[in-house]
Amino acid sequence: MKIAMIGKGRVGSVLGPAFAKAGHDVTFGVRDPADPKYASDDNIPLATTKDAAQGADIVVLAVDWQHTLDALADCGDLSGKILLDCNNPLTFDENGLALALGFDNSAAEMIAARTSATVVKTLNQVGSPVMAKAKEFAERPIQFVAGDDADAKETISDLIAGIGFRPIDYGALVNARKLEPLAMVWIDQAMVYGMDPESAWFLRGE
Repeated sequence: MKIAMIGKGRVGSVLGPAFAKAGHDVTFGVRDPADPKYASDDNIPLATTKDAAQGADIVVLAVDWQHTLDALADCGDLSGKILLDCNNPLTFDENGLALALGFDNSAAEMIAARTSATVVKTLNQVGSPVMAKAKEFAERPIQFVAGDDADAKETISDLIAGIGFRPIDYGALVNARKLEPLAMVWIDQAMVYGMDPESAWFLRGE
C-alpha cells in the first residue's frame, strides 16, 4: 500500500516508520522537503505535501490541528483515495488542554467536508509513545474506527492491525464527535494525572 504521511512531527515520525516496517511504501509529505529539520535516519523519502498525497493510496493527516486544513488544501484533489484522520482538535490555553470543537461537529467531519477523499477516523485515541510500540504490548491496544464507507474502514482497520492495534468498528464518521473527546481521557491521564505515556487501552472479555 502506498501511504503519504502528511507531517513529520510527534505522530508522523512514529507512524511513518511503523507503516514502513509493516511493509508499506511510505513517503513523508512536508511543506519544504529541503528543510533540515525533517532530516532523519528513517530512510523514508520526503516530498512536498501535494506530491506525496498525489502518489498515495492512503493519505494520513498527522499535523497539529491549527495546520490541518491548510495541509489538507496543499494535498490537492484526493478523489479515489482514503484519508486517515488521526487529529484531535485541541487548543492549549491557561486551563491546559481543551477541545476546540463540541458535540455538534468534529475535526473529521470538517475535513470530510473539504476533501474528495473517503475519510476514516482512528489513531487519535492514544499518544505517539503507544503508536511506537503497539506490537510490544502483551494485549493489543484498541483503536475505534469510524467512517461512512465500509470498504475504507476495512482497509484502515487492516492497516492499523498491521502495526499492532486491535481495530474496533465504531460506525459512521459522525461518531468522531465522541472519539475526539474520548482522546482527552488519555491525554489528561498522561499529561496531567501522571499516567505513564506508554500506557494503552485494551479490552478483555470473560
